[in-house]
Amino acid sequence: MKPGRNDPCPCGSGKKYKHCCLLKDDAPPDPDDLAWRRVMRATEGLPAALLRTAKSHFGAAALDEAWDEFNLWEIDEPFDPDTPHMPVFMPWFLFDWLPDSETTDVPEAACDTTAVQAYLRTAGQRLDPLTRRYVEAAAAARFSFHEIVSCTPGRGFRLRDVLLGSEADVLERKGSTGVTPGDLLYAKVVPIEGIAVLEGCTPVLIPPRYKTGLIDFRSEVSPEQDSSNANLLCDYDFELRELYLSIADELLYPSAPAVANTDGDPLEFHTLVYDIDSPRQAFDALKDLADGMPEDELLQGAELDAAGDLVRAEILWRRAGNPVHAGMENTTLGTIRIAPSRLEADVNSAERAAKLRVLIEQRLGDHARFRIAKVESLQSLMDRKRTPQEEAAARERQAEHERLAALPEVQAKIAEMMRKHYRSWVDQKIPALGDRTPRDAVRDPDGREAVEALINQAERDGAAMKPPLDPEILTEVRAVLGLKKEA
Repeated sequence: MKPGRNDPCPCGSGKKYKHCCLLKDDAPPDPDDLAWRRVMRATEGLPAALLRTAKSHFGAAALDEAWDEFNLWEIDEPFDPDTPHMPVFMPWFLFDWLPDSETTDVPEAACDTTAVQAYLRTAGQRLDPLTRRYVEAAAAARFSFHEIVSCTPGRGFRLRDVLLGSEADVLERKGSTGVTPGDLLYAKVVPIEGIAVLEGCTPVLIPPRYKTGLIDFRSEVSPEQDSSNANLLCDYDFELRELYLSIADELLYPSAPAVANTDGDPLEFHTLVYDIDSPRQAFDALKDLADGMPEDELLQGAELDAAGDLVRAEILWRRAGNPVHAGMENTTLGTIRIAPSRLEADVNSAERAAKLRVLIEQRLGDHARFRIAKVESLQSLMDRKRTPQEEAAARERQAEHERLAALPEVQAKIAEMMRKHYRSWVDQKIPALGDRTPRDAVRDPDGREAVEALINQAERDGAAMKPPLDPEILTEVRAVLGLKKEA
């Protein structure tokens, strides 16, 4: 029963019905929405019917064989129904895949007919006309990379094919939430009944930074074919799927970045432990490792006993003014802690550990006796559960960072630095632009599009910064380059 005008709105907003959903409910139905509902009803149960046909048409081995080809023959595992690639693989298998007649276990009679063609041959006459039109349209459509131009959450988005340049308004209720213009999709877009729907789509949104590679690919194939020719998608199915898989694997299974110290050595944390005869003797032998630091400064934090003898001290092993390492003056290489009868030295690579061990043993000789070297990798350090004291210290550091980041003078300084960076960025050679500067790249259509993608990515990264990047900085960059942000 329809609620009364003064009844609580059934949507749960807490408002009266007349002040909430009454106008929407009384509005004439949207023709596109009606078409979408008809298509959804007409295709209900279609994937299961197509899969049954594929199994009977190709045989039991086809699914693993198609999965192997989908992955470009680079994996050994059989098909896994829990794969994150399922939203792309299954439509590709049902609508696009044909077995290789020379290497397949599929019966020869089935090698020249896709699963959807077999379905139309056996069930086509019994299908509802709209269902048949959808199946034929989906069979004709091809996977491609699409950029989200605009979005209405809960309804759909406008897509532009990056390779062909064509645009389509896609109705997609669930998938249109949480997306942003500039996102990229690898998808099969099916036009039907005056609307467009997604038959298959990437399991993850592709960030704008990947668009430059797609533009490069487009420019490579366009001399051979008109980039507006839809046959391009069919002819380059293998290469496009290769691009999709490489991008998706980076996003789904990101690898930890290689982390190195200032010498370029892989990070690995070493603690060298020695028995020593005398703290003062060790200090005097090693104090000049703190290049550029006078003795009185080193002793400021030292501990002396009642007689004035050195008990504890710390020496920073530094590299200062070394011409071999220009631009890396005053680099701290390690920390040496001296205590009664014990010396410990911390460094962050195996190479530095070996070098410091030689220095200690040369300078102290028999007065320092090596006991042990403790080694901890960066990964083990990250995996190790922090103690309550470490957790508290981390929270304190984070709170202090947030407090400083909130200071107006700090924000102003960061904004000044970022503005300076982006003002120079427009004249820097960028690898993603083919080592051209953004100012040079915007002079041709492909370069202009690539620069737009990089700025879109910078806007996203900037919004995630703390404090966020002032959006006016990138507005200024767009103005300098003569770019206008799409509404």
